[in-house]
Amino acid sequence: MNISTWFSPKKNFKQYDDHEQLFLGLQNMENAAILYLQNKALPSVHRLVRDYGIQGSQAEDILNRSTVIFLQKIQDGTYQFKGHAPSTYLIEIAKRLALMATRAQKKSDEPLDKYDHLQDESWEAEQKQREAAELTQRLLAQLGDPCQQVIRLHHIDGYSDEEVIQRKLTRYSTTDSLKMKRSDCMKNLIQLAQKWKTLINI
Repeated sequence: MNISTWFSPKKNFKQYDDHEQLFLGLQNMENAAILYLQNKALPSVHRLVRDYGIQGSQAEDILNRSTVIFLQKIQDGTYQFKGHAPSTYLIEIAKRLALMATRAQKKSDEPLDKYDHLQDESWEAEQKQREAAELTQRLLAQLGDPCQQVIRLHHIDGYSDEEVIQRKLTRYSTTDSLKMKRSDCMKNLIQLAQKWKTLINI
């Protein structure tokens, strides 16, 4: 079940139509606000994936990684609300990730020196991504199960929610309950990452 399917019209998220209310919800790490944000950004991310020539299956992964980055920026104060739709900023992050994915899957036949500045930026971004991945592994171990399990199955092992339920890989029996648990766990992961960042800055 993807985000747009889970985000049922029956659920009441109208309060987040107000940009400031959405920002406050994201600042408080409210699951409903996070899901609302992703639902608003998902069509644009699908267009990005198509325009950049990336596999459509990567759209939700790019959206999820962009969301984690965005929430971290809100928590550490890098992102300040100035009246604009938070989804706009999220889409900008997604653009950067989509561009990185494009560079990773394509090789240019043109002279490399023409792209020296792009390669430097790409190397730095990839280095940061590797460091972030290593940190995520450590933080996941600290979270323990079931959070480590549900996050790893989806974001690292690449299982869809349907596969997880069909194979009975977790204790959860529906995709809705699995998705909600993963959302809670992602919130805990981000909070743990924020604590870690505070400690190393002392």
